[in-house]
Amino acid sequence: MGFKRNRRKLARYGVGSLRASLHCQGLLGLFPNQMDVTPIDFNVTGMAFRHSRLLSPGQPVVFDLVKDQLKIQSIVGIVRYCKQLENHFRCGIEFDFDANEHMRSQDVKDILLAIEKVLNEVVILAAE
Repeated sequence: MGFKRNRRKLARYGVGSLRASLHCQGLLGLFPNQMDVTPIDFNVTGMAFRHSRLLSPGQPVVFDLVKDQLKIQSIVGIVRYCKQLENHFRCGIEFDFDANEHMRSQDVKDILLAIEKVLNEVVILAAE
């Protein structure tokens, strides 16, 4: 049995109480709404989540994230994979820091780093 190589450059952290909502197009694309998704793991470069719908690799997506008092809206990502599991899809996204001015702002990077730091502290505390 061979070892599976980890292709990630950075560690991903458990999500604890991280909440994520995906911006969705409503009926005929006319009524935008949001759908809660279930985060699986997270780091400053991306996240994996469970979703009830199939997303296409390369598809841009927009999220809002909330972790305790840390809140950030309109995070743009690119779907890197979406695979069907039993009754849901597991999707992985990479945050797109070149998508627009908002994503290029230092505030966005700082909040994503702060979320990662809080999640990392939970891992460290659990290990002690």
